[in-house]
Amino acid sequence: MGVSTRSLYFTGPRDLEIRDESLREPGPEDIVVVALVSGISAGTELNVFRGLAPQWRQHMDPATRLFLDGGSDWKWPARYGYAMVGRVERVGASVTDCKEGEFVFAYAPHGTHAVLPAKAVVPLGDLGDAEIGIFFANLNTAYNGVLDANIPLGADVVVSGLGVIGQLVVRLLRRNGARTVIGVDGIDLRRELALAGGADHVLVPGADKVAETVRQLTEGRGADVVIEVSGAAPALNEAIRTAGYNGTVVAMSWYGGTFESLSLSGEFHHNRPRIISSQVGNVNPFLGPLWSTARRGAIAREFMDAYSADLKGFVTHRVPLDEAARGYRLLDQGSPEVMQVLIDYRL
Repeated sequence: MGVSTRSLYFTGPRDLEIRDESLREPGPEDIVVVALVSGISAGTELNVFRGLAPQWRQHMDPATRLFLDGGSDWKWPARYGYAMVGRVERVGASVTDCKEGEFVFAYAPHGTHAVLPAKAVVPLGDLGDAEIGIFFANLNTAYNGVLDANIPLGADVVVSGLGVIGQLVVRLLRRNGARTVIGVDGIDLRRELALAGGADHVLVPGADKVAETVRQLTEGRGADVVIEVSGAAPALNEAIRTAGYNGTVVAMSWYGGTFESLSLSGEFHHNRPRIISSQVGNVNPFLGPLWSTARRGAIAREFMDAYSADLKGFVTHRVPLDEAARGYRLLDQGSPEVMQVLIDYRL
């Protein structure tokens, strides 16, 4: 009889269930991780949870990298999640670089166990706190966005959307030597956290006329770079308006739904901004061959130590696996007191 495990499944848009099942037997190069905590992503994962990800209705052709109609890559029910921290419980016969009891991060779906290749996990060493460890994926994403932006020393930068990724971007911009960092978000808690993390100014979208106010703060120029992290179509419109002439907009979000409101006629056409898609699967090609996802990950792991107090403070809610639906609802409803929600397998 196999080992029993409990797994979270998305069974339809905004629906999930917890299933008891047998854990598959690990292969010779696999390990078994016993989960301590896993983080629910408020961006990409919510698009999957809501049924908005294109993979639910289209197939991505690996040869052309086009999303095509006539099939889908994902089917309900499906497992998802990519921010698990746990302990290695078993190692396969061929595994030499991972030991039982080791503390690791894993890009693994939510559940009490994960079976995956040993080379796929990230050792966390003496980090100690599992709740800080779940931010490894977020740090990679935020750092990748800053690398994609290629920001010069002394730049004036706007961060649109101050959730967990936006908060990390603010802190990395300050470390990277931005002259002015301006955060934009409609939620009081997020603006306060951004100020504490190094933002010089924070603005409320709509109420503060972001594009106009940024020009007042930058001697009329507008932002050198706007990093858009909110995932909202109106925010991308405003990011285009906020960038100065020949400025850059970095679109970090995985935008869900449709873009009927996207405007490419006014500022986009006349002010010549560049829009860069930042996706964490690879690094900025203009950095050259010395840079890789492995190098980026190693530096992100160092940032985890540098920002450990902030990361711990981002965790606002912890739910046991049986109450995971409550955690998703908190994020889905945009509750203003919510930052990072954890599924805590210790509860």
